[in-house]
Amino acid sequence: MQEETGLTTSEIRTGVIGLGYFGSFHARQHAANPKGRLAAVVDADRARAEAVGAQYGAVALTDHRELIGKIDAVSITVPTSLHHAVAADFIDAGVHVLIEKPICDTAESARDLIARAEAKGVVLQIGHIERFSPVFGLLREKVRTPLTVECTRIGPWKGRAIDVDVVLDLMIHDIDLVLALVRSEVVAVEAMGSPVLAPTNDFALAQLRFANGTVAHLSASRIADRSERTIKVVEPGRYWSADLASRTVTSFPRGHAVLAHDEIAVPPSDNLALEIDSFLDSVAGLRRPVVDGKAGLDALLVADMIIQHIGQGKLTASSVLIGDSH
Repeated sequence: MQEETGLTTSEIRTGVIGLGYFGSFHARQHAANPKGRLAAVVDADRARAEAVGAQYGAVALTDHRELIGKIDAVSITVPTSLHHAVAADFIDAGVHVLIEKPICDTAESARDLIARAEAKGVVLQIGHIERFSPVFGLLREKVRTPLTVECTRIGPWKGRAIDVDVVLDLMIHDIDLVLALVRSEVVAVEAMGSPVLAPTNDFALAQLRFANGTVAHLSASRIADRSERTIKVVEPGRYWSADLASRTVTSFPRGHAVLAHDEIAVPPSDNLALEIDSFLDSVAGLRRPVVDGKAGLDALLVADMIIQHIGQGKLTASSVLIGDSH
């Protein structure tokens, strides 16, 4: 367990920077959580900041630096290119930070934030929200020795985040889940993808090979004709199928008829509420972050390698060492 912060959860003053589509949800969950008090919100659009501030009884600001000294913990939901600059200001000021995924736009920037957080002794948590899905939690509890993992995350065109590659927008969720499930080094990556409606890749396919022999196949698209968020795992003697959207986990004994299966229904949950609740517990020193800076860096390293392979325009193989900080 991390060192005590000296705060009780009821004393934690929180803030949210960036009140766009997802940032507004962060503000709502911080305001609803009794373990903290939403003290202030920030957005470059003054009208938006004032509207959200009025809704939750929080101070509205347009410059994130004005928050320093007024809060103990902050959610940062600004564009990825601004993650390092904004987070560094707060970490250096001793404020605990939850950054939406991905941790940064470069591995170098991510390593710098990790080093700053370690030096200041503050929490650095990365917003890989699917880690807080009870469906994934159940799958991770059940799976022992994955041989193959297949992740599909696709949906129709929404016209948002078009400046961000689909690998960093969508696939990085499953990269993080696979790393948490397999718990081994990625030793080879193959990938392909292409832009269609946006200037960045709109779909991507990737294959990851791990040091322990596991192979993972990841598919992500934001131009699909349907929505799907599934994880399928083959392990000795059993096949697992988890549907993150319909909240079911189904197991099939290998070698038996497909009808011979067990389906577990998982109760509905608000994964963002669970993520923020966990973050506030970490700020109070009650637990370590579920997704810390290193985990965020690991996912980014693999995402970068996938994007690099797509850019080469052909299937190739290379190695990436997870957790390498040099």
